[in-house]
Amino acid sequence: MTIRLFTVLVILTIISSCEEVIDLDLNDSDPEFIVEAIIYKDSVCNIRLTQTTSYFVQQQPEVVEDASITISDGTVSEELNYYGNGYYRGNSVTGTEGNTYTLEIRHNGLTYESISFMPEKTEIVSVSYDKGSSPGILNPYGETVFSIRNRFLDNPDKDNYYMIKYIENNRMLEKNYFMLTDHDAVGGVFNIKNDTISFSESIFYEGGEVEVQLFSIDKSVYDYFKQLNDVLFWKRRIIPPGQYNPVSNITNGALGYFAALSFDSEIIILE
Repeated sequence: MTIRLFTVLVILTIISSCEEVIDLDLNDSDPEFIVEAIIYKDSVCNIRLTQTTSYFVQQQPEVVEDASITISDGTVSEELNYYGNGYYRGNSVTGTEGNTYTLEIRHNGLTYESISFMPEKTEIVSVSYDKGSSPGILNPYGETVFSIRNRFLDNPDKDNYYMIKYIENNRMLEKNYFMLTDHDAVGGVFNIKNDTISFSESIFYEGGEVEVQLFSIDKSVYDYFKQLNDVLFWKRRIIPPGQYNPVSNITNGALGYFAALSFDSEIIILE
């Protein structure tokens, strides 16, 4: 099956293609405090803090250089170090499946807090693709189309939330995040084959080496990126609805997100 392609979302790489912070699209508003915070399985926490006035004014956001940031896994707590250009990084608290992480940011007399749970990693069973060039609504010129299929394990006894990304040369090939649950799909297809195996699909108009990344996430992270998909989709419409920001899982009016992510990945060659 085919999917609709969305507006490009830029990835800022910190350490590797799996350690990234994401630029946010914002509505027209007063200055906003923006948090982009990720802790991956077996890695330390990476954060970028910025402040911006409006998405519709084409200017770079101001970086926040003087914040105090603490992360805790319930047993160990540490303060993150500042590395320049708004980036902060931890040293000792690493991502572990089944742990809940608490983030506290103090800046200009305000405190921002967030909690994120890291689910167990969901393993990719197989990645394959089909190739075709039949003209259609999404392929009017009959270009070569690669349709990627991902089969992965799902535990039917738990409510699970997933995010799939397709990466080539440290950039997302698709223009949105594929947000999946046990029951539905956003931006793709999610068919329950049996009690343990699930399936999703996407298409591409170019070949090459593609990394398929499957992230297991908690509900608050799922809700945030699902709304972000909606914002990106409507920004392409001639008469979009009222502008809004995705609801953050960070307190005190901050924008952005804090995500504890476990993941599996596979490389596939489209040729």
